[in-house]
Amino acid sequence: MLAIAALSLGWAAWAPTAPAVRCAAVERSRPPLAQAPQPYRSDEQWDYFRIPRSLTVTLPKPLGAVLEEAAPAGVKVEDLQEGGSAAETGLLKKGDRLTSVMGADVSSATFDEVMALLIDAPAEVELGVKRVVISRKPRVKAAPCVLTVDGTPIEVAKGVVMRSAIQAAGLEIHKGVKAKMQSCGGVGQCSSCWVQVLDGADNLSDPTATELKKGQKKGPGYRMACQSLVNGAVSVDVKSLD
Repeated sequence: MLAIAALSLGWAAWAPTAPAVRCAAVERSRPPLAQAPQPYRSDEQWDYFRIPRSLTVTLPKPLGAVLEEAAPAGVKVEDLQEGGSAAETGLLKKGDRLTSVMGADVSSATFDEVMALLIDAPAEVELGVKRVVISRKPRVKAAPCVLTVDGTPIEVAKGVVMRSAIQAAGLEIHKGVKAKMQSCGGVGQCSSCWVQVLDGADNLSDPTATELKKGQKKGPGYRMACQSLVNGAVSVDVKSLD
């Protein structure tokens, strides 16, 4: 941490008789997200999101804000000192990044450049701030996919390997003695787990290089169960090698 005493911006000169704090905060509108945000973690009830926000706050000196250089560039609020306007108003938070001082862009400025602007600023300082806010939403559990195998429907998790799902349900994936003898354990080497897709081919992952090579003589609609991920409703018939 750099020169904490200097960073409090007039802290040594601050006295309890300082003028009453006046402050204002205006949230700038954010451009629409290109895609829905993804949670950074989830539990049984909630999805948790990091939401970036841009703010403009106006605070009187002394701010009582301890600043520190941030990676890869710019300056962030490392701490808040009791009695300063930042802590009194709650308009600055630990972890906030400064983006502007009195309208001057400091998003990529050095620590010394930011300090010079703050020292030269008037009694009330306008700061641009970037802040990451943690938000949570009730978790929406995805409906299970239905994989129908030889007419028997089974519920499977989205993204499951078809071969694993079929075996976990106690259904047969290696039909005939030849298929059972040649089984490679699901690593794509034996060609003994071919299925014919009757419906829902679009809900399977794209064919792998192994499938394309081994399935050159297969008709349309055939997939290797060990190479296929189930992403929706799919109906298949398991084929025998005998």
